[in-house]
This record gives sequence, C-alpha cells and structure tokens, in this order.
Amino acid sequence: MHSFINLTLNDSNLTSHLNKLTHDFNLLNFFFNHIYLLLLVIIGCIGNSFVIIVFGQRALRTTIGSIGSNMSVYPFLFYMAISDTIYLSILFCLWLSNYINILHRPIICQLTLYLTYVCNFINAYYTVSFTAQRLFAVVQPFRVSLVLSWYRSKCLALCIIIFACLIYSYLPFLVGIVNGQCYSLEHLRWINKLMDIIDCIIVFLIPYIMIITMNTIILISLRRMKHIQHEYLFQNNSQLNKIREITRRNASRKMTKLLLTVSTSYLIVCGPYACIHTWRLLYNDEKFQTKLLRQLEYYFHLIYHISFAMNFYIYIVFGSKFRHELKRFLNKCQINFNHCFQNDSFDEQDTSTNQNNSSTFEQFQLINQNTLCPTLTTAGFTFQYKWKHPKGSYI
Repeated sequence: MHSFINLTLNDSNLTSHLNKLTHDFNLLNFFFNHIYLLLLVIIGCIGNSFVIIVFGQRALRTTIGSIGSNMSVYPFLFYMAISDTIYLSILFCLWLSNYINILHRPIICQLTLYLTYVCNFINAYYTVSFTAQRLFAVVQPFRVSLVLSWYRSKCLALCIIIFACLIYSYLPFLVGIVNGQCYSLEHLRWINKLMDIIDCIIVFLIPYIMIITMNTIILISLRRMKHIQHEYLFQNNSQLNKIREITRRNASRKMTKLLLTVSTSYLIVCGPYACIHTWRLLYNDEKFQTKLLRQLEYYFHLIYHISFAMNFYIYIVFGSKFRHELKRFLNKCQINFNHCFQNDSFDEQDTSTNQNNSSTFEQFQLINQNTLCPTLTTAGFTFQYKWKHPKGSYI
C-alpha cells in the first residue's frame, strides 16, 4: 500500500515536472520565434547597412591602398554584408510567417531555401578566403603587394558567389509544398538527405578545419614576427624606411587581429549547430532522433543566425580604421542634413518676406483707395503726406 502511494506520488511529481518543463519550452519558443528573430533582423540589418556603405566607398580604397594588402580583404567584407542582409531578410519572412503565411507558398518556398543555402556557403568561404589572405600576409609579408590586390579579391569573391549559385541549383527541384508546408518532396527525399550530408561536409566540416588550422598558424607567426621585426629594423640604416616598415606592419597586425576575431567568432557561434546537425545526419538512427536532440538543434540553429548580424559590431570594437571611416561618414551626413535644414529655413524666410511684401502692397492699395492723399510705404511702415498743387499747375 505504501509502495503504491509512493509510486503515485512519484508519478504525480514527474508529471508536474514534465508540465513545468513543457511550459518553459513554450516560453522559450515564444521568445525565439516572436522576439528574438525580430530583434536580430533589426540589429543585423542596421549594422550590415553601415558596413555596405563604409566598405563601398571609393575613398576608402584609395586611402588604404598605400598601406599595403589591407584593402584586399574589403571586397569579401563588402559582399558578405550584402549576403548577410539577404539572409536576414529571409529571417524576417520567417518571423512574419508566425502571423501571415508567406513562406509556405510555391516559388517563394524554393527561392528562400535556395538563397539560404547560398548565403550559408558564401558566409563560410568568405571567412576562409580572408583568413587565407591574412595567413599569406603574415607568412610572406614582402610578397603581399605582388600577390594580393583589391581587384583579385573582388574577382575571387564574385567567383565564390557564382559557384555557390551553381552548386545549389538542384535544390528548387527537390522541395515544394507538402501538406501545406515547405518541405522536401517525398519521392525525392532520399536525394535531399544525401545532399544535406554533402552540404554539411562542404559548408561546416571543411571550412572549420581550414579556419582552425590557419588561425593557429597565424597566431604562431605573429609571435615570431615581433623578434624578426626588431632584427629587420636594426639592420636597416634608413630612418624613413624604418618608419614606413613600422607603419605597414602595425596596420597589417591590426587588420590581422580584426579578422582573427571575426573568424573565431564565426567558429564559436556556428560550432554547436554544425556539430549537432552533422552528427544527426551522419547517425541517421531512430534512437538518435529524439525530441530533446531536435529541440537543441533548433535552438543552436537560432544562435547560428547571429553570425549573419554580428560583424558590424566586431568592426566597431576592434577596427579603428572602420570607426574612423564610419565617424567621417556620419559627420558628412550631419553636415549635409544641417545644410539642407538651413536651406529650408532660408526658403521659409524668403516665403515669409514675400508674404509680408504682398500684405504691404495690399495695404498700400487699400489706403490708396480710401484716401485722397498719396501714400509712401517703406520697410513695412506707412507714411502719409498731402500734396498741394501749386498755383498755375496743369495737373
């Protein structure tokens, strides 16, 4: 009897615990679906807009060009900001689908999934590209100006975009509207699962190994560069060359630290989702397809979205040149705004002056009609005087 009572109490406690856990998951889902996504889209789009404006300026390329190879990474950062903005616009449609059925429609379903895969690929391999550039700049500092350039980086960035668009061209043919949801077609689902495994290897596994390896080599090389720098400066007798070399190396070191921070942040934010998603796809067994595992994968995927909205704030904290250019752009906007505001005030003042002149003219006409004597009007004040005709006048 006592054991039955204890078992009943344990069952009731377990049920209450499960109900509380379910309630907590519901609150967490509400936060991520209705609040988190919208805030992420707003914050990310504002930051990416500033990145596009700053790195899209022609003046930035001309001022950085004298420093060396630093400008060669700007095409990747520029196009990455555009790709991140496209991805965030898809997230906005995902948030909007909580209230309006916008994603689960023909053509829109295929297009959004296709752009999502393309943006994931671009985000990963742009990070690999500028990390490889910084590795070359650290390992071969004297050959940087001969190999790295803004034009070559732009061509490589565009080639990555074209390649991403081509390799995912199969995707629109594998997905569609299934039971009112945007999902893979049932008779082609096995192909979609196979391609998802290949996609995880291409987008997550290979870039992760490459970025971790290159970042490790860069950190080791930066430590060695301190000793080599002192030896080079003491061997060089020209004071002007010493100053140029110090300036170039300091600028290169700052850019390297900035991009190391960007790539490391990418690894940290994307790592949990990449691991659990790849592990679930490789071990496609029912015992691994638990509700808890899928729930964790879902939350890690939401955290993964941060990688498309965080770069601007990393540039602000660690990029002194980016802060300078952003401040210069905002000051220019403020000057233009003040100039336009002053012109509007001047136009309003001219309008009010014309209105005063017109009212004075009306007053002159009124006085001229009501009185027999002429009226002299000056500066808004009215003066009257009588005119006496001289004797013998013909008037």
